[in-house]
Amino acid sequence: MEVFIQVKNVLKMTMLLTVMAVFLTTIIIPQQAKAENSLNIMADAAIFVDAETGKILYEQNSEAPLGIASMTKMMTEYLLFEAIEEGRITWDQEYKVTDYTYKISQDLRLSNVPLRKDESYTIQELYEAMAIYSANAATIGIAETIAGTEGEFVRLMNEKAAEFGLKDTKFVNSTGLSNKDLMGMQPEGTGPTDENVMPASSVALLAKILLDTYPE
Repeated sequence: MEVFIQVKNVLKMTMLLTVMAVFLTTIIIPQQAKAENSLNIMADAAIFVDAETGKILYEQNSEAPLGIASMTKMMTEYLLFEAIEEGRITWDQEYKVTDYTYKISQDLRLSNVPLRKDESYTIQELYEAMAIYSANAATIGIAETIAGTEGEFVRLMNEKAAEFGLKDTKFVNSTGLSNKDLMGMQPEGTGPTDENVMPASSVALLAKILLDTYPE
């Protein structure tokens, strides 16, 4: 089944991620190279890499672990596409809204597509909500479908991060929200104020892996 969003041409041309949360990153594996240091980007950290050669054109505090907010969803997307590819879930599989996802979806402070209580949505619908609107409740619904609970999904996220060699990376939820925004319903084994952290260099690596493995 074709994925809703077709962005390959744009990605090939620019391979540049939008600034989100506390730093800017681009979507290619960083490699050893002399980097420009005079752009004065107003961010806690940044990395800008040539898409063809992998040469680092600019970096600023790129090895510091920082909060990554919704860039977290790249890992959730990777695990979703992997589960689809392996036949563990399907695009037309339905997810029934839980109390947790319903409450999160109704929080107007957060990026969301409101979900109806006790309603069911296909994984395709949840994916579109996540990828287009950065919908947090839809993202949690995907995590619960793949792993049973968000806590178990977080374990899978951290295992995959280790497999990819994403240094100084720690996931505590599937969305990128601070756990304090989860109304006391944060994934088991995580703290009430924890947040997902990565350095810009690892975010760039994750983005490159996602695009190379699942270009759709």
